[in-house]
Amino acid sequence: MLQRVVFGQTRFNLPGLAADARGVVVGRQLAARFAAIDRLVAFLRLLSAEQSIDDLQPGLRIVYARGGAGTREAIVQMPIVSPGLADVVAHAARLAGGQTFTGTGKQFVQYRDARAPFGYDVAALADVAGDLVLHGTEQMVPYRIESEMPLAKLLLRLSLVRAARRGAGASFSDGPIYVTARRGLGPMLSAYLHRAAVAAPAGGGELRASAALCEGATASAFANAESFWLFRVERLPARMHGLLTRTPGLDVFVPVTDNVAVAAGYRHPIHLGSCRGSFPPDRLHLFSPGGVTEVAPLPVLAAIEDVVRVRAPEARAATASPRARPELALSLRLEAGGASSGPTVAALIPWKRVPWLQRLCYALPTSALRNYRVAPLERGVLVRASEVLEGIPFGTLFELAAPDVLVPVGMRLVPAVSPALLVDRLGATGGATVVFPERTGAPFRVPAEALVPLELRVVGALAPPIDDTMVNRPRAESVTDPVEIENRPMGPMPLWGLRGSGSEG
Repeated sequence: MLQRVVFGQTRFNLPGLAADARGVVVGRQLAARFAAIDRLVAFLRLLSAEQSIDDLQPGLRIVYARGGAGTREAIVQMPIVSPGLADVVAHAARLAGGQTFTGTGKQFVQYRDARAPFGYDVAALADVAGDLVLHGTEQMVPYRIESEMPLAKLLLRLSLVRAARRGAGASFSDGPIYVTARRGLGPMLSAYLHRAAVAAPAGGGELRASAALCEGATASAFANAESFWLFRVERLPARMHGLLTRTPGLDVFVPVTDNVAVAAGYRHPIHLGSCRGSFPPDRLHLFSPGGVTEVAPLPVLAAIEDVVRVRAPEARAATASPRARPELALSLRLEAGGASSGPTVAALIPWKRVPWLQRLCYALPTSALRNYRVAPLERGVLVRASEVLEGIPFGTLFELAAPDVLVPVGMRLVPAVSPALLVDRLGATGGATVVFPERTGAPFRVPAEALVPLELRVVGALAPPIDDTMVNRPRAESVTDPVEIENRPMGPMPLWGLRGSGSEG
């Protein structure tokens, strides 16, 4: 029979109990009891979501015990490593349909609940036989331990469940992935990944891949042991998700830890990131719906360019009259490529929209006027930015398919040859720009000297100011003859004979 603990109580009948700073009674250990294995798994999932299971090692034990009534139950024993751990465990056990006890050794008393906020203590300690004794509010049950299940073994035996889909490829679009391939598919997948890495557009996120041939891999009882290829791919493009997930013989895994990965589209019933200590660091664990494959030792991955096969050119005997053969060369074509793979760097503005550009120049910042370059063409005005074109929302917008090779936004060039080959064959060198204006139009080349800063084009149309020193000013009376002073001798009577204008009359 149990009795409630009151606040400030310091003496207890059950050995090992003590009150913490809150006055709550706890022992050195916790025991969670569950009537079925599914409730145990639910408890571990809830607990691993809030608490790292590795912090409870090595004292964590999962045992199967049989009670006095003959029922077989699962009991989880764990040490109390932090003051708030007991409340977290009790909450998770209650949600999973179990009960929580606290104590030391083999004697445990029920953990606190709403009826006893400070916990419970036994009224009298009874001497009963059993490996484990749980004192509950309703009854005291002695248990005899029949077997023990290591946590690592339980993790390997649980089946995966399907994860909720949040969109195509949402489960492995943001990080690295592992891909396993049957031995015959390995070389072909290596060549495919190598071609995709070479053809990746500049600045669009480099695809890096590495591979290893796993010989004699050990598997669980639910999977067959066989040799296979293992690939690790960084930043897989979205267009390749469907190919890898729907091709027979290929399996995609999402890493959970450094040496644990789960099949894409599935999840483990328990958060494996909280159970790192249960997996040896010297081997790789791949969880799939058919079982768990353990690769030991940990595979050493080589770069994909070192794995792909290099074929020497075939020697052909010259013939006197070779037969006509079809030409293999193809022309480049534009096709819709989905979402833009890079920033907008240029715009082709038709001549009828040039007045819009002129009015827009009054609102563009100084950096845009200085860094944007323009070239007048027959079909319009090409505006090119060094990095990102901003502030021009009209005209045909372009992005880079290769350095100095422009294609409309949302389009791509096929065949998907490497950017370096495009630059070399199209002549986009020395600052020249090659433009693919539309799907049916022929590309054209703009020389480097034709592109001048926008600010030079803007102020180049202004007339020089007029010297207005004497313009629009009132002029004084002009003097036509120069003024001269001459001294002559006038004689003794210089005014004789001169008559004033007022003397007549």
